[in-house]
Amino acid sequence: MKKIISILMLLTVLVGCGKMGKDGRPRAVIDYEKWYNDDENTDDGKPGVMIMSFNVRYGTATEDTGDKSWTNRRAGCYKMVNTLRPVLMGVQECMLDQRNDLQNNCPGYEVIGRSRDNTANGEEMAIFYLKDSVLINEWKTFWLTETPDEVSKYPSAGSYRCATAAKVTHIKSGKQFYYINTHLDLDGVREFEMSVIMNQIAQNAGSLPVVMTGDWNDSDDSSIFTDMYKSFHNARWTSKSGDAYGTYNGFSNPNSTTKLDHIFYREFSVCAKFITVRQSWEGYKFISDHYPVYAILKF
Repeated sequence: MKKIISILMLLTVLVGCGKMGKDGRPRAVIDYEKWYNDDENTDDGKPGVMIMSFNVRYGTATEDTGDKSWTNRRAGCYKMVNTLRPVLMGVQECMLDQRNDLQNNCPGYEVIGRSRDNTANGEEMAIFYLKDSVLINEWKTFWLTETPDEVSKYPSAGSYRCATAAKVTHIKSGKQFYYINTHLDLDGVREFEMSVIMNQIAQNAGSLPVVMTGDWNDSDDSSIFTDMYKSFHNARWTSKSGDAYGTYNGFSNPNSTTKLDHIFYREFSVCAKFITVRQSWEGYKFISDHYPVYAILKF
């Protein structure tokens, strides 16, 4: 009887927390009072790196008033970044003013990226990085078109779409990896855009570990990722501990199940943790219409 009760209690914990990985392995229960203080070298002593994806919501949206306005909610963004201190943070919809705000109020970070439409205050798929933790060996912005090295818009896409890519050295371990941050289109061109990204990886990453962050404007089980999954893992599905919350909240729905923000990786030994950052910061329930997500990847 005691054995049956113990089994039932274990099943209750796993089911109640929704922590079954897509690969069928149970995930550890997250203590949300402590998770943001976890060291990168948890579990096994292997060096790791915390990588975040964050759609900051473009700051010029005229409908974003009150707590939705960048002028107000940016304080919560600073608090989130300065508390979690991701080693690398790929942002989407980041205008130049927002880029400058984040860099000026988040000490220790440098940033790389270009305007997607080559205008002074255009949106960037910028990458923020802790300059004491990683070195950027080389980087570029490329466009998700047939001419990726030119500022360009795919004819049937709704907007200019690009990605920022960098070869990175993790200073503590000396390990190198390739990092891509992107934002796919809303219209039906995402499969083509994924093919451009995969071609860039083939041409530039070599045998390096690779991590990709972004607002992919599609669920992580979409067919646009079929070819990518032949060589990449999904941090949300394979993390040793983590969650499966929705990431698009629309400034109003904390219980949304819509997942648009994903982290994919290859050639890292393990994803130790995947987290959807859902709490309030500086009194703002929503610091964007997307929740940030992060993964801790081990070399």
